[in-house]
Amino acid sequence: MVSPRALLTAAAATVVALTTAAPAPAAASPRTYRVVDLGALSGGDGAATAMNDRGDIVGWSTVADGSRHAVLWRRGVITDLGVLPGDTNSAAVDVNEFGDVAITSYGADYLTRAVLWRDGRLIDLGTLGGENSVAIGVNDRRQVLGTSEPGGDMPHRFLWRNGVFTDLGREYFYEFTSDLNNRGDVVGGFNVPPQDYPCTCVGGLLHDGALTQIGSEAVGINNRGQVVGAANGRAFRWRNGTLTDLGTLGGDWSRATAINDRGVVVGYSSTVDQWHPFLWRNGVMTDLTTRGLLVTDWIEDINVRNHLVGARGNRPVLFR
Repeated sequence: MVSPRALLTAAAATVVALTTAAPAPAAASPRTYRVVDLGALSGGDGAATAMNDRGDIVGWSTVADGSRHAVLWRRGVITDLGVLPGDTNSAAVDVNEFGDVAITSYGADYLTRAVLWRDGRLIDLGTLGGENSVAIGVNDRRQVLGTSEPGGDMPHRFLWRNGVFTDLGREYFYEFTSDLNNRGDVVGGFNVPPQDYPCTCVGGLLHDGALTQIGSEAVGINNRGQVVGAANGRAFRWRNGTLTDLGTLGGDWSRATAINDRGVVVGYSSTVDQWHPFLWRNGVMTDLTTRGLLVTDWIEDINVRNHLVGARGNRPVLFR
């Protein structure tokens, strides 16, 4: 999954209908969040990057020698998921409802490998023929989404399941890949043909090899097929061809970064003078700094309980 710390991409025309989210006066406001420090392996730095609906949380934590290891927080216990033999660092990026964890392991020679942690062991997914692979997400079909270079080529997107790669095609310059759902639909940023420079960049949904253009960038997708991201500098939620503008917190810009299976969206919006985290539900955008979060908090994911994970300063945190 792409971090919400990424900058907004250039605006691009959307090919879907644009509607404006109408306020819902009867919608309940989110309650004030309680901040839980998840702890770190060495008492040092860390961040939570994803969580499932069961409450499993994954991310990374520093260890005694200062390197980073992928970690799993489950029922208050932190587990070091380790690195591949000979590697120095790793970071977990996603977790499914079975507790499978998608990880990227980093070597001292700057090579990377996509890894799946399952039942207490690390599975090296390999590559599409080149030297590197990177994990991006994992779904409940136990498909791992990632990128890898075939020999002598630029990176390709892939889905991996039970040792078999499905090549989804090139990830061209300026493109990114951010999320998948249980159907294997993939979202990200795409440089549409003829892959111009500067980029003809759009957000998109990749389904069975067919690309649907959605806004300027597509960042997250849920299992109902709802996509979130940004279109012309404004956060959106898209479904079945209709793109809904989620509004802002008073400024000119907003960006949605994650969505749960109930359609609740989190992201960031400009106010008069700075960016604030927001939660959007039932047509209402709520400034989360009025609900216990700080301007400097980072939100990486949301589950069906509307629990949030991310970082406060250099510490991994759960907002619940």
